[in-house]
Amino acid sequence: MIPGAGALNMAGYREHISVSGLLGVGYGIGAVLAFGFTPVQGALAAFLTWIAGMLPDLDSESGKPVREIFGVTAALAPLILMQHLHEWGGDTERVMLFCLILYGTVRYGGAGLLGWLSVHRGMFHSIPAMLIAAEAAFLCYSHHDVMVRLLMAGGVGLGFLSHLLLDEMYSVRWDGARIRLAKSAGSAMKFAGRNFAPNAITWGLLFFLTYAVLVDAEFLDAPGTQPAPELIREALQPDEAPLYR
Repeated sequence: MIPGAGALNMAGYREHISVSGLLGVGYGIGAVLAFGFTPVQGALAAFLTWIAGMLPDLDSESGKPVREIFGVTAALAPLILMQHLHEWGGDTERVMLFCLILYGTVRYGGAGLLGWLSVHRGMFHSIPAMLIAAEAAFLCYSHHDVMVRLLMAGGVGLGFLSHLLLDEMYSVRWDGARIRLAKSAGSAMKFAGRNFAPNAITWGLLFFLTYAVLVDAEFLDAPGTQPAPELIREALQPDEAPLYR
């Protein structure tokens, strides 16, 4: 338990952004010094780690912190998808239009949709949601090197995990004589909630994204792909001609 947090059952907005920010700095520096990523890639990974530390609070009640989170998320989405937007749009004007549409959709439509579909400390605060966020970052971030995409996805997962861990730490209450668990204990680091529908949607989305990641990383073949007939014939042919006929 963090000293002085006995009256709290969840970490505040400042605690989350401070912890995820420090983690982001360490994650970015470590990626550059220990694994040879470029300083720009390390800075991007650090920024994504910081932002991801606020993502679980998107299902919170309306307030200034939530509006700020949605504003930053809406601004970040076009940046992550920039290369994809260039492929879809082609010219500069269409790319700008797509960026504006994406920003408006996330900034104003996303908050209302998420508030309608979720409740605070629901499945958005869970281990499957953390994996979904990391896999979405991997799929959205376009780069020819899969390790760079894993770096960005790892930063998102790390920031998201820091939020869940901090909430669980603050659910432990200490009054100076004994330690007690608040009612919110276990509501962040969970794999399933009480209701069937949110669990089914979350796990279904996780399985779908996991399959998409494996296909995109070429660990699995894309659906409908078959080896070329020439390759099949070559595989069936013997390496050497028989000695006897």
